[in-house]
Amino acid sequence: MPSEKIILHIDFNSFFASVEQQANPFLRGKAIAVAGKGKEAIDVHSIEKKGTRVRVDTLPYMRSVITTASREAKAQGVKTAMATWEARRILPSLLIIPGDPRKYSEISSRLMAILRRYADAVEQFSVDEAFADITCASGGDYFGATLLGERIRADIKRECGAYCTASIGIANNRLLAKLASESFKPNGFTVVPPEDAEAFAASRPLQDFCGIGPRMVKRLESLGVTSIETLRSFPLSRLTHEFKSYGQFLFDAAHGRGSDLVSDDARDPKSVGHSYTFPFNLLSHEEVRKNLLSLADRVASRMRKHGFASTHLTAYVRYDDFSGTGAAKKFKEPISDGLEILKNALVLLRPFLEVDRGIRLLGVTASGLTKLEGGLPLLQKEAKTHSALRSLDKVTARYGTGTWQRASTLTTDFKERTSGWHYDHET
Repeated sequence: MPSEKIILHIDFNSFFASVEQQANPFLRGKAIAVAGKGKEAIDVHSIEKKGTRVRVDTLPYMRSVITTASREAKAQGVKTAMATWEARRILPSLLIIPGDPRKYSEISSRLMAILRRYADAVEQFSVDEAFADITCASGGDYFGATLLGERIRADIKRECGAYCTASIGIANNRLLAKLASESFKPNGFTVVPPEDAEAFAASRPLQDFCGIGPRMVKRLESLGVTSIETLRSFPLSRLTHEFKSYGQFLFDAAHGRGSDLVSDDARDPKSVGHSYTFPFNLLSHEEVRKNLLSLADRVASRMRKHGFASTHLTAYVRYDDFSGTGAAKKFKEPISDGLEILKNALVLLRPFLEVDRGIRLLGVTASGLTKLEGGLPLLQKEAKTHSALRSLDKVTARYGTGTWQRASTLTTDFKERTSGWHYDHET
């Protein structure tokens, strides 16, 4: 077995938009963007030209953001995380597509299946990217790794579609493999043998390294570090003095070193949360209660699906001016019922809830997760609730989220999201 590992990183290009173009030939070659939720956006400019004054937050979709822009849209200035109204202002002809999480989940699953066909271990890093240990599969050399990478690209084209392109990077560690895959897009293929590791790392700007974000770049610049070359001039002792344990990471990154561990072990989640930005401000306590209950039920359902209950709850609110606050609480006994989550969330929010300011977002996060016990609670009332929830979970597992709903939440309507791991429709 080779002593040094060979790691492959693969990243789909313009993932959501590419999947939509693959699925719909009429979208190919056009500037499109996939938005987080909602219906087609209204063109603000056409309304303004007619002399009608309209508040942005009264328009459908105007609070959504671009989750992915197609290559054609990116070339004209549309970027990920840009507000849909801003994207439309830059490019009035932009086609905004409601996201379809089922499509993206399917293509993501196909990619993972392709990687597992060849790799020794596969670790999914996000919905559209993954690491793969191809040491043994490639024969332990970079010529074999290159051939293997080309086979993976051919399988993606055949099984996912020609529009679902991906960039590949191959190196002896995760940091460099990811840096390599992101160096040339779209549809790039970059191989960095060990002897080229330091030179390749030095050729890339600081902000390209996974783990060196905008804030870290500013801190480094304040110390006179503006490139990998200048970062290398700092001794490890000074870096650890300035950045504590993170200094070791910066020292290794500057020399093109990183972890080569790829683990395909499924890890238990640390928390389960759900937040939602409303198309219209909530202006009453009743609206807050019923929407918070919907969020709580979704969080509780997802917890129970994976066999967890929560011992720690966080609730938060964001107002029309984007200011917000939250509070947290711990429990002696774990909870997994949406109604219990609601009651505690209301207690947490009540001291600073100001509905007259207009509430644009509510959120609930359950953490401190613990495995549910198999038996029924001792108290008769709790046993009935436990039994009812178990029956409702079976219905949801068979027919999907939304099969049942509390009467008080019938008027709530949450649009599905297209980013993240936990899609609203999942059961």
